[in-house]
Amino acid sequence: MDDIKLLHKITPGIRLKVAAYARISNDKEELETSLDEQIKHYADFIIANPNWEFIGIYYDDGISGTTISKRHGFNKMLELARNKMIDVILVKSVSRFSRNVVNLLEIVQELRKIGVEMFFEQQNVSSINLASDQMITIYAEFAEAEAVSTSNNVKWRVDKNMREGRYYIPVNQMLGYYYDEDGKLQIKEGEAYIIKTIYRLYLSGLGCAKIANYLKERKIPNKHVYNWSPNGIRGILRNEKYVGDCLLQKTYIEDPLTHKSIRNLGEKDQYLIENGHPAIIDRDSWNEVQEMIDEGAIKYKVRRKTANDGNPTNILSAYANWVICPYCGSNFHHKINHYNGKPANRFLICASNMAGKICEADNYPVDQLNAILAKITGQLKANKTDLKDFLLSKFTSTSYCKLQEKMETLNLRIEDTEKQYRKLYKSDDVLEFNMAFQYKEQLKSLLK
Repeated sequence: MDDIKLLHKITPGIRLKVAAYARISNDKEELETSLDEQIKHYADFIIANPNWEFIGIYYDDGISGTTISKRHGFNKMLELARNKMIDVILVKSVSRFSRNVVNLLEIVQELRKIGVEMFFEQQNVSSINLASDQMITIYAEFAEAEAVSTSNNVKWRVDKNMREGRYYIPVNQMLGYYYDEDGKLQIKEGEAYIIKTIYRLYLSGLGCAKIANYLKERKIPNKHVYNWSPNGIRGILRNEKYVGDCLLQKTYIEDPLTHKSIRNLGEKDQYLIENGHPAIIDRDSWNEVQEMIDEGAIKYKVRRKTANDGNPTNILSAYANWVICPYCGSNFHHKINHYNGKPANRFLICASNMAGKICEADNYPVDQLNAILAKITGQLKANKTDLKDFLLSKFTSTSYCKLQEKMETLNLRIEDTEKQYRKLYKSDDVLEFNMAFQYKEQLKSLLK
């Protein structure tokens, strides 16, 4: 790396603000340079150059390069670059920076516009050089293809383990279990007592909200300190792992580039391993709790999403996403409290207050809101002409012409981009094929 040649404009007497980015991924099969070695290498290299000002080393450990959102070191570095606090970013290779072609090209173009240079050591390529775009694209596509291949290999291994009944329980995300030094799953007695208490209280007739309050009042901790919620309690009561079973592939990841988890509603095979590990709750108590929850769902008409049912798990409220809290800006949620032998109590509650009183907003009965909406709707119906004139006044001839001009310009851009794409996408030339890829992404963006 001694012969590195940056293309960044040099101002006499002013040192370049230089940072570096390092990343290693846990899904890499072959041995990689350790993160510590990458950090030391770049820190020593930058500090040794008298014309450079060392800004820092930003890194992500064990995070996939196909996404950006979870790479905290990466995002912190980009924020500094956007604020003109970094001039140059040094990276070991294109694959360390990103394994997603679209993300990489977007960032290269964004940083280039504000004068920030990225130098990829392994490829000896600078992002400031416009001629390097095709080279960067090619390397990025190789990196993306490798990420997809690795993901497919991991999926195959996971699926094989599921078919053979091997599984791992995320003990850091749930109460009651831990893995001992030999890797065997064991019951954590202190936490298991909390789980047994929750089941006992539910069997005695307490609802999920009352159980959550019971635990909070006694300051009984969970994995998130004392933040017990009705949904959290319901999740524990429905969790088959506490009876010694494990249902595998409840969710799956369809796209290895987005890593978005999708609830499995029959698209993939599921595997139920019964009595595969020590149980905290006995089978009779577990079955009784499930029957009680199912009976309650039928009684109160709670619909659960299935493979053949497009309904959401919770019925989508007519008030969703448009009643906004004036104090904290959160949405108001439609909540229903059921009391035995009494009519359901329906009201709107600020999302910030769902787990406990945080926001100063009050709860508002749905009946009152319905009465107000009915009154407003009646007034609008009685003044249709005035309403029509008001709406038409907002669409003046000038704004219409401007909108029409924008539409014509957009249509021309779409037509031109589509022509360029069709011209290049069947080409045998690698560079032209990659240019076609860029046109395809532009076309997607224009058609949104």
